[in-house]
Amino acid sequence: MSKIKKNLFYNILLSISQVIFPLITFSYAARVINPDGIGLVAFVESICRYAMLIAALGVPIYGIKEVGKYKDDKVKLSELCSELIFIHFITTIFIILVYTLMIFTLDKFHQDLSFYILGIFMILSNVFVIEWYFQGIGDFKYITGRTVIIRTLTTISVFFLVTNSQDSIYFFLLSVVANILNGFINFWYAKKSISFNFNIKLSSLKKHYKPLLYIFSTTLSISVYILLDTVMLGFLSDEKAVGFYSIALRIGRVPILFVGALGVVLIPQLAYIYGKNNLQEFSRLISKSINFVITFSFPVIFLILGISEELIVTLAGDEFIEATTTLQIVSVVVFFIGMSNIFGLQILTPMGKHKYLTYSVLAGTFISIFLNYILIPILHENGAAISYVLTELVVAVTTFYFASKFIDMKIDYKLMVKTFLFCVPIYFIPLGIHSFTRNNVLLSILTPVVAGLYYLGIQVYLIKNEIIIELTNKLKQKL
Repeated sequence: MSKIKKNLFYNILLSISQVIFPLITFSYAARVINPDGIGLVAFVESICRYAMLIAALGVPIYGIKEVGKYKDDKVKLSELCSELIFIHFITTIFIILVYTLMIFTLDKFHQDLSFYILGIFMILSNVFVIEWYFQGIGDFKYITGRTVIIRTLTTISVFFLVTNSQDSIYFFLLSVVANILNGFINFWYAKKSISFNFNIKLSSLKKHYKPLLYIFSTTLSISVYILLDTVMLGFLSDEKAVGFYSIALRIGRVPILFVGALGVVLIPQLAYIYGKNNLQEFSRLISKSINFVITFSFPVIFLILGISEELIVTLAGDEFIEATTTLQIVSVVVFFIGMSNIFGLQILTPMGKHKYLTYSVLAGTFISIFLNYILIPILHENGAAISYVLTELVVAVTTFYFASKFIDMKIDYKLMVKTFLFCVPIYFIPLGIHSFTRNNVLLSILTPVVAGLYYLGIQVYLIKNEIIIELTNKLKQKL
C-alpha cells in the first residue's frame, strides 16, 4: 500500500473516531442536559475556538506545508517547529489577555463565568497540540492512535460526570481536558524526533511573517463564518436556538470529515510535487480529489435529506426535533466545502497563492456577517443555517475562479450529473422502509445500508466509477 493510501486509511479511521465518539457523548448529553445546556456549551466552545483560531495566526495550515518541505532535514525541521511554536505562544498570550478582559467586563458572560474561565486553559493548551507537525511528516498512524485513546477515555468519563441537567459544566470540562491531554502528549512525542530550542532571535522569525499574514487573514475570515454564526446566534437569539443549530451542525458536518480526509493527506504531498515542478502529477491528484468529493458528497446529501427527522430524534431526542429543518438546510454544504477545500487548500495553498484564498474567504465573510445579521432575528437557527450554506457556496465559487487561473482542472461533469441523478432515489428509500418499521433507530440504520448497497451497485455497474471500483477491488483483496 502506498504512503498516500496508508495515510488516507488512517485519516478516514481518524474521521470515523471524530464522528462516533462525539456523537455518542453528544447524544447522551443532549438527553441529560436539554437544549439550553447544550446551547450554552456550544456557545462557550465557539468563543474559545474563535480565540484559538485567531491566536494560531495561520500556523496550522502554514505548518503542514512547511513541515512537508523540510521533513527530510531534521535540523531545519527542528528550527522551523521551534519558531512556529514560539510565534503561536506569543500570540496566544496576547489573545488570552483580550479574552480575559472581555469575559470580566461584558455582562453577557457574567452569569456563566466559570465556563469562560475554563476556556482559558483550552486556548493555552492549543499551542502545544502541534497537529500540523504530525500531518506534515505524514504520521497519521500516531494521530489516529492518540485520538482514539483520548476520545475513548473522555467518552467513558461523560457517563460518570454528566448525570443531570446541572452538569453542563462537566461536559465542557471534558473538552478542555481532552485538549490539554492532546497538547501534552503531542509535545512529548514530538520531542523524540525533533529538538526544540526556544532561544530564538526575533530576526529569524521575519521569513514567516508574510505567508503567515496571508494565511492568518484567511483563517480569521474562515473563522468568522464557521464560528461567528453560532456566536451571533447566541447574541441575536437565545441558547435554545444555539442548541438546535449545534445539533444540526454536529450531524451535518459528519460527512465533511470523510470527504475532507483525502485533502488533509494530500496537502503536504501536493506541496512536495509542486516544489519539484511536476505539474502533470499535481493535476492528476487534483482531478482524483475532485472525483472523490463528487462521488461521496451527493449520496450523503440525499441520505440526510431523507432521514433528517429520524437522525435528530435518534441522536438527540424528541426535544431537538425542531432542528430537523436546520439539518436539511446544512446538509448541502458537504459538497461546497469539499470543493472549496480542493480549490483553496489543495491548489492555492501548495502553490503559495495565499492572497487569492484570502480574497475568496473575505468574500464569504462579508456575505456571512450580512446574512446572519438579517436572517437570525427572523428565522433564528434556520437563518444561521441559510447564511452558512450561501457563504460556503460563495467561497467555493470564488476559490474555483482563482484556482482555475493557475491549473487546468479536469472536472468530470458527466460523472457529476450522473451521480446526482442516480442519488435522487436515495431520498425516497426511507419511505419504502417506513412500510416495514416506524422505529427511528432501526430506520436510521437500515436506510444507510440499503442506500449504500444501491449506490455501490450503480457506481460499479452503471457509472463504472474508477474510485469506487478501485476501493471495492482493494476490499476484495483484503478479504
